[in-house]
Amino acid sequence: MDHRRKEDHDEEEQGFLSSIASRRDEETISPRPQRQYWRLLLEGIMALAIVALLVRPPSFSCKIGGDRASRTPVPEFPRKMVTFVPQPRYMNEDMFTKDNRTTLLALHNWIELSAAARGYVRIPEREKYSDLGDPYTVALDRHTDGPGYMMTVFHQLHCLSYLVEHLQAGYSGVEITKEVAHHTAHCFDYIRQGIMCNADTTLEGSTEAGPGWGSRHECRDYEAVLDWANKHGAMAWRNELLPAEATLSS
Repeated sequence: MDHRRKEDHDEEEQGFLSSIASRRDEETISPRPQRQYWRLLLEGIMALAIVALLVRPPSFSCKIGGDRASRTPVPEFPRKMVTFVPQPRYMNEDMFTKDNRTTLLALHNWIELSAAARGYVRIPEREKYSDLGDPYTVALDRHTDGPGYMMTVFHQLHCLSYLVEHLQAGYSGVEITKEVAHHTAHCFDYIRQGIMCNADTTLEGSTEAGPGWGSRHECRDYEAVLDWANKHGAMAWRNELLPAEATLSS
């Protein structure tokens, strides 16, 4: 009984496949000119669309609102690979003791990381750039104040140096004032947003140097950034900073 059902099923399946095959044979023998015409036309349109997408230059205007040159006078800087390693010249554990001398001497070394004008730059034709808001009023020279802007990287360095200075002061038992608390909260939040904005996605692995150290990162060429900032800087302050005044305050 089961054997007969299987035979019947096989016959039905063979009949179904035969009917499909016969229809395919008919379509092969008797093609429909109109259908072939539309198919070739659609394939041609698709091919042209693919070619157009391949040769079209990439555009990011929908994401960032126009080309960079119309938004900001700051150029695209070259990039280079940098290996992150401890740099005791700028930061070391001896800075966080009750004696603030080590802290101030290390922060004095940070001055070389900042532009001569502490990051303030002049932008003479600021109306040309869509990203620029209202400028600060800064010292352009010893006798003249005028419009200027702060480059974010140097504001971030200022914030870090401020946090280091006041963390050491906390170790020394200095009471934190409301003004210091406000500035500290600003700096932590400002640096947090800067980290998230740049979102370094380097994949770090285990190294003998410790967590985070020894990994290679693709970075903007910092010397090129400093060079541009100095060429467009406002009044230079760098040489007037003493070790006791070493924080990069704006």
